[in-house]
Amino acid sequence: MRKSICLLCACLILAFGILSVQASAENETPAWVTAYEQLLTEWNAQIPDGGGDFDVVPEVSYLVYDVDKDGIPELIAKIGTCEADYHGALYTFRDGKAFQVGEELGLGHASLYSDPGENGIILMWGHMGFASAVRISIADGYTEEPLYEDDLNARLEEDPDADYIYPGDVIPGSVYLTMCRGGLTLPLTHYDEIRRILEGEKPAVTEGQYPNRDPAFFENLINGSGEVYAVTADGFTNSPGRIGFQDLLRKDIAANWMQGDLSILSAVPADLNADGQLEYWIAASDGSSEVRIILHEQDGIVYAYLLNYTDGYELDADGNIVCSSPYYSFRFRLIFDREQAFLLSLPD
Repeated sequence: MRKSICLLCACLILAFGILSVQASAENETPAWVTAYEQLLTEWNAQIPDGGGDFDVVPEVSYLVYDVDKDGIPELIAKIGTCEADYHGALYTFRDGKAFQVGEELGLGHASLYSDPGENGIILMWGHMGFASAVRISIADGYTEEPLYEDDLNARLEEDPDADYIYPGDVIPGSVYLTMCRGGLTLPLTHYDEIRRILEGEKPAVTEGQYPNRDPAFFENLINGSGEVYAVTADGFTNSPGRIGFQDLLRKDIAANWMQGDLSILSAVPADLNADGQLEYWIAASDGSSEVRIILHEQDGIVYAYLLNYTDGYELDADGNIVCSSPYYSFRFRLIFDREQAFLLSLPD
């Protein structure tokens, strides 16, 4: 009997050990994430401190995309003050380390697009009516393959409604790849989620539950003395940090150019990240322009993600942000986690 009990205990200890190792492996940060975080730290270190009133401070942005389709994304980092001087580099991760592939990239007046099914990423330049696109590949070292050139000026003479030719018009399934601010890590830590969305996967739509299963949770917060942790989701608004919600509505707190205090126009619940918990989508205005405030409760803290230039922004049935006007239409999905948030451009 004693031997049987000892054998059972040994089996339980062994099983617990195996499960612990598996859980540890699942929670372990991939090596490529750590390597790319270090690269971004080095890029951010290039930004000078301070400066005069008229100095323009460079900004760092980046994206991750699996160029060679080996299951591990590459990193493209960009720095500069404006379209005239944006430049960057492409990095890959192999044999346990990250390293640059090719020379410096000219990224002024340029956008990057996915290249489904191919070893590549599409780089499009467009400026003053002229455009071109190349496929960047890293299969056998860095190469650029010209795809097309476009003279929009000539086409406008025959068709006043003509527009640039975009990679998606030429390559089926090619989608615009959003650059993220260099101080955020969401594209790294949420890479699989972003990849699935860009590949066309629709998050499951849920009715969702209010935080603490309290239907009045958000209403009590915004109408009382509730506190939020407010951060920009688009880079145009401010990031006030911990602040009373009513204080967040005061002039110039959410953004520096408000004409007056904000008034709430509407507030609706929606599950914006398909996790089964509801967020609160708030439209507010100073009487001249609108902002959006998205409230999200996580680990006992209510985060307020701020969006500016949002006249016409609405939510669709899938929890995506849609903006339509007579001149353009586009869709975003808000990617967020605690103090970080950014807008991900979606396929048409």
